[in-house]
Amino acid sequence: MVRKFYTVFILPHTHARFRKLHFSRNFIVVLFLLLGLVLTAGVLSPHLLFKLGVLSDTVARLEEENRRLQEEKARFEASLSQLGEQLNDFESHASRLSNALGLEQPPALEAAAGGATMDRHQGVQEMLNEEMGALNVRAGNLGLSFHQMADAWQERERLLASTPSTMPVRGWFSDGFGWRKDPITARREFHKGLDIVALAGAVVRAPADGVVTRAARKAGYGRMVDVSHGYGYSTRYGHLSEILVKPGQRVRRGDALGRVGSTGKSTGPHLHYEVSKEGRRVNPWRYLGDPKG
Repeated sequence: MVRKFYTVFILPHTHARFRKLHFSRNFIVVLFLLLGLVLTAGVLSPHLLFKLGVLSDTVARLEEENRRLQEEKARFEASLSQLGEQLNDFESHASRLSNALGLEQPPALEAAAGGATMDRHQGVQEMLNEEMGALNVRAGNLGLSFHQMADAWQERERLLASTPSTMPVRGWFSDGFGWRKDPITARREFHKGLDIVALAGAVVRAPADGVVTRAARKAGYGRMVDVSHGYGYSTRYGHLSEILVKPGQRVRRGDALGRVGSTGKSTGPHLHYEVSKEGRRVNPWRYLGDPKG
């Protein structure tokens, strides 16, 4: 194949010899292509430089935003960790309170296991949402446990309020609970209560909350008051000179029930005090609290 050439004559202004240059067609094509590329680059370079500057500013802004988001993420994770530690403390205290109240370990206070692990397919926001959801569940369960303990505490308060635990009257003890020689018949018999010698007319007070079930005379007891306290407890007060309550009346610990006397089978002013548990007479001594108080 014959290569095509172009010849360029250079004619000087003087009478010197002229020059001629031979160029191949391919060389001319390449030269024009290079010139076109140079011209195109010259035209486009300002635009490209502008775009490069914009991209650089965008990258800097994105890096700053990413740094700020990383800091916020670190603060949020620290807050979640602190909240988790506080929940651990609350759950520990709640567990001790539950044990003190005699409750079975609520499910909300059972030891938790596991934890969130993030893989490359899971986003940070998704992981944080899962952590927050788990903490919300623990907080809800803890609140439920505290409600259960509050109910148990109220029940314990009612039990304590219904348990005889104070002296019904100030005085000293003459006869205790158990077998003794009857002071009137001199025969051996079982004394069902406790005799507390006190001044005639001294006020007899309820040792616990309850409801008066009987307020009348009874053979041997004279004027007598019976009080049902609930939870299996009941008390009896005999030899009263005066009854200050009526059947069906609700009384609180410390309310007046009657006055010390010597009615019924008695040798002098005193209070005959009985305590029953589940229908059985028990020794009142254990339900007096501090008799000297």
